[in-house]
Amino acid sequence: MKKKSWVIMLILWMAIIFTATQLPYFKGENTESVIHQSDFFANHFDTNLLNLIVRKLTHLTVFGILAVLFFKSIGRVRYRYLLTWLFTSLYALSDEWHQSFVPGRESSYKDVLLDSFGAFLVLSFIYLLNKRKKPV
Repeated sequence: MKKKSWVIMLILWMAIIFTATQLPYFKGENTESVIHQSDFFANHFDTNLLNLIVRKLTHLTVFGILAVLFFKSIGRVRYRYLLTWLFTSLYALSDEWHQSFVPGRESSYKDVLLDSFGAFLVLSFIYLLNKRKKPV
């Protein structure tokens, strides 16, 4: 795929994150409410713990995808992995800052750390895959 396509997907993904951040539906209380409504989850799991896991896995996944899109958009430049991680982390920071202005939402430095960790995990996986493909 061409670099331009990756950049367009990156911008769209960033817009999705920005939009989701300002919607009150994506608050932890609403996720918990959905989990409580399911008889299966409510009867078999600690719903508070499940809510926490779902919300934190969402952070890892969303910002892991963002890291992939940054990685592909940047192209082959020096310090590609570091730049990708830095850009993803800065976007995570700006997202939490934006969230602090949204009524009913809270921002947390812990979420920024989790988002950055999600990017780190994905970039580590990409690095290992790329290293494996190269002949020794």
